[in-house]
Amino acid sequence: MRSNAAPKAAYYILTTCIAITFLAPLVWAVISSVSPAPGTSQTSGFGLGNYVALFEYGRGLPAYLLNSLIISVVAIVVTVLCAATGGYAFARFRFRGKNVLFVLVLSVMMVPVAALLIPLIVWMQRIGMQNSLPGVGLVLTLFQLPFGVFMMRNSFAAIPRELEEAAQIDGCSPLRAFFAVMLPTVTPALITVGLFAYLAAWNDFMVSLYLLSMDNAPLPLALVNMRQQAMGVIDYGITTAGVVILTLPALILFLALQKYYVKGFTSGAVKG
Repeated sequence: MRSNAAPKAAYYILTTCIAITFLAPLVWAVISSVSPAPGTSQTSGFGLGNYVALFEYGRGLPAYLLNSLIISVVAIVVTVLCAATGGYAFARFRFRGKNVLFVLVLSVMMVPVAALLIPLIVWMQRIGMQNSLPGVGLVLTLFQLPFGVFMMRNSFAAIPRELEEAAQIDGCSPLRAFFAVMLPTVTPALITVGLFAYLAAWNDFMVSLYLLSMDNAPLPLALVNMRQQAMGVIDYGITTAGVVILTLPALILFLALQKYYVKGFTSGAVKG
């Protein structure tokens, strides 16, 4: 009995320390966003003055949130669609050079984003998608696809072929069997891929900085420009209010979809 008490206590202490380490910045941001401080939009008493100033800043908070939402929706839809079809092809089809092609796809994850960014920017200029919100979503999709294809390939490979064959014997075409049988079976993996695509798009700063003007800026890009007009002093009150608003949707989604992305990672780890 005593032999189990010490490891359990160490486990609780360690997990508590990790939780405090991760939650402390968020708690500090929430407190700062409602606190008065010299040089901030809220000068006295605790309240929502910083949030009110954030709504009125520049083009207004709703416009920046809408830009972030458009980029995120494009990235999620395209990433999930391409990852599902690509992962299914790698898991089920036999063609020459499949393993080499799969390794090439995964190798993109090893390349720093900055190394691919300049060629992508030139390419986006040539096709006329610079300063385009869907264009930023497509660029972010390219960075998320290797992880998505890897997850979906492993999830499809874990499904017995007999399940798909039984659906086709019952009259399903291969395309209908894919949409009606295979995709619902890998729903946790699909949600995991979509969730990570959303996080990358919602928090993106680097790609938006190079491709978008301030008129089309998403919220992360707008936040760095939220400075006082004189001396370039950062208004930490309004900035932390923006950080809190930027964090809330991701936090809510992670908590709401927790059971799905845990299952998604588990299913993706069964076969490699």
